[in-house]
Amino acid sequence: MQKLFFIFMILSVFSCKKKTQDDIGLPLGETNWALHFKNNSTFTYFAESDLYFKANKEVNNYRNADTVSGTWKSVNNNVTITFNNGDIYNGTAVTADSIAGTLTASGNNGTWYAIKQ
Repeated sequence: MQKLFFIFMILSVFSCKKKTQDDIGLPLGETNWALHFKNNSTFTYFAESDLYFKANKEVNNYRNADTVSGTWKSVNNNVTITFNNGDIYNGTAVTADSIAGTLTASGNNGTWYAIKQ
């Protein structure tokens, strides 16, 4: 009986799901955000569009003329958005409803921030 209990305990330890880095991060899934970005430090204004983070780690950037899709990943208070066109946005939560960071788009470096809607 002790052997059976011991085997059960060993199996229960190995069967527990461990949290991975992908499980720990900002709760962005199924949320809408107002995105403000400038792809060049010489720009005097921020362009605006809308971000929609899906629960399956996909993201859509609804811009004036088109929509760019991609994926997102969050670890702790940081988020990385990688769009299919090659643009990459890295940011950190400033508050529960705002994120700010840097971006690389079309060979340029810039800044961005987003406010939860």
